[in-house]
Amino acid sequence: MNLREQMAKDVQGVFMNPNEFAEIHTVTTYTDDVNQKGRKDRKLEMIVEKFTLDGRPIQSADGVSAHNAIVHIDPKVLVYTPRVDQNFYLDYMQYRVMGVSNDTGILKIVLQANGKRP
Repeated sequence: MNLREQMAKDVQGVFMNPNEFAEIHTVTTYTDDVNQKGRKDRKLEMIVEKFTLDGRPIQSADGVSAHNAIVHIDPKVLVYTPRVDQNFYLDYMQYRVMGVSNDTGILKIVLQANGKRP
């Protein structure tokens, strides 16, 4: 087994394992996002990073607070790849997708939500 094969194995066995690093979070999708119809909630294993250690929003220069998160998830589990500027619903909170990349078999989704948390 070469290094790439071992890394792909570790993605499933270690990083995306809820007994190791991953946690269960809810991702909500809509068949009609504009009118929020056709709602489907799915509990998925992922790693979610917050930009601040205490989970408080970061104050931006213009006084509007922003909640930032980075989601690391297996693309096979999410089943789709979000687009930049698309809405993404994580744990019942609406975020805007700011960036997406697929590094070493893990989908990295950078999210931002403005205003107050629900």
